[in-house]
Amino acid sequence: MENFNEIWNIYNDSFPKDEKRDLKLQKKILKNPRYKMESLKDGEEIVGFITTWDLDEFLFVEHFAIDEKHRGKSYGKKFLERLIDTTNKKIVLEVEKPNTIQAKRRINFYERLNFELNKYPYKQPAYDKEKKSIPLMIMTYPNFLEKEEFNIVKNKLYNVVYSNRN
Repeated sequence: MENFNEIWNIYNDSFPKDEKRDLKLQKKILKNPRYKMESLKDGEEIVGFITTWDLDEFLFVEHFAIDEKHRGKSYGKKFLERLIDTTNKKIVLEVEKPNTIQAKRRINFYERLNFELNKYPYKQPAYDKEKKSIPLMIMTYPNFLEKEEFNIVKNKLYNVVYSNRN
């Protein structure tokens, strides 16, 4: 993949250890036809990246980050609006529980783009034996999930996205 090293640096700087893959597993995932890693650019400069999974009924945004030196310049909003405009599928993503100021800000950012915070219990499975599972929450666009729909989404994430471990 073009620009992988630059994206990998942003990925490593943007996510805690338990919320990301190691390099070997990431390279393996890049071969999955459902998975897409895309650089986000302003002209020729990479300002961030997004990774998505096409899971038939919905699009899962697994990782989305703007390089620290480009944050606060509306790039995140611009790129998510483009994603929303270019898919006709429901969009699903994970967020940390609103226990910190940063987590609350992140949730508010997505809510301003009309994502909804679903209140059902959810844990992100561990990426590998060296990492821990994490209690997170699911946000969805354009609307909330009913309990049955939430369980379908959760099962698909567990069986497709998180089954790709070492």
